[in-house]
Amino acid sequence: MQLKVYLFEDLALKSALQPLTQHRTVAELWAGTSTLESKWPTRVSNANQADIQVLSAILPLPSTFQLLDQLPADSSYVYEGRVLAQRGQGTNHLEQHLPFLQHPEDLLAYQAEFLRAEIKGNNPDPGNNTLIAPENIYIHPSAQVQGSILDASKGPIYIGEEVNLQIGTLIQGPAALLTGATTNIGAKIRPNTTIGPGCKVGGEINHCIFFPFSNKAHEGYLGNSIIGSFSNLGALTNGSNLRNDIQTVSLYDYALKEPRNTGLKSLGQIIGDFVTTGVGTNLNTGTVIGSHCNLSSIGFPPRYLPSFSYGEYPSLKLFDFEKAFASACAWMQLKNQEIPENLRQSMEEIWKADTSFRN
Repeated sequence: MQLKVYLFEDLALKSALQPLTQHRTVAELWAGTSTLESKWPTRVSNANQADIQVLSAILPLPSTFQLLDQLPADSSYVYEGRVLAQRGQGTNHLEQHLPFLQHPEDLLAYQAEFLRAEIKGNNPDPGNNTLIAPENIYIHPSAQVQGSILDASKGPIYIGEEVNLQIGTLIQGPAALLTGATTNIGAKIRPNTTIGPGCKVGGEINHCIFFPFSNKAHEGYLGNSIIGSFSNLGALTNGSNLRNDIQTVSLYDYALKEPRNTGLKSLGQIIGDFVTTGVGTNLNTGTVIGSHCNLSSIGFPPRYLPSFSYGEYPSLKLFDFEKAFASACAWMQLKNQEIPENLRQSMEEIWKADTSFRN
């Protein structure tokens, strides 16, 4: 696709994709090996310079590019009353569905497709590792991979720049560990998983997306889940992704302000940015945790926790704002990241917006 693309935001969709969009735009969400916005070949920041304007929630898959290339001049693709893309004035409306995000869990549905499309193997030297189907494995020359087993027979595996796989790491593709990510000894990374830049992970992780600079460094299971940035899941934090009665999973929906049946039988946790959990925390199937929460629990906490929840369940209270701000700064400094000038303002906006969810 050679068209110059301008991505426009739909605020209703951005709201529905919380808590993942509380600190970022829809285009900045992660899937596969990068953010959505970085997958567009030629993107411009001014609509007047664009050949085509595209809803930022549209998923930039090869099939999407083909349809956008076919959009006639002064026409728009419309689906159920929503404009998905338009060229020129877009006055000629064409009913056409394009894949786009409507709910947070939609990112997980497209993980395999993104990973398979984006990873090209470089047939690396195995060294002291076992590489199954090495032609489907990419290992950056600066990565440190020791005593690990990588199985790419069912999907490709990407080991990025300065990634460190400690001994005993097991990875099943498709999977990607991005720049500077680290695994702990004996980590088990199962298919359809992305470990974002600067993350440190261990235990068992299945079909998850970790946004940059988060940790789940120790034992514990996490499946069919998305973890925001600068979050830290303490040792033995476990997340259920399957109901005991094998029924479909409901998930708290920020747009509806009530649980929504996802129709999915496997769905774990959707966790915002700057969330920490204490040792041994257990999270129920289909739990949503807003940003800036500091939690521990003996039993299962509620399946929806608004932003700035603090304490040990059931004695949860509101996180003191200044302490939450200090905690966020400390996590960014720990990960050697510059604290943005607008961090406090962004947190204040989340604080105000989530007031209605706390009552």
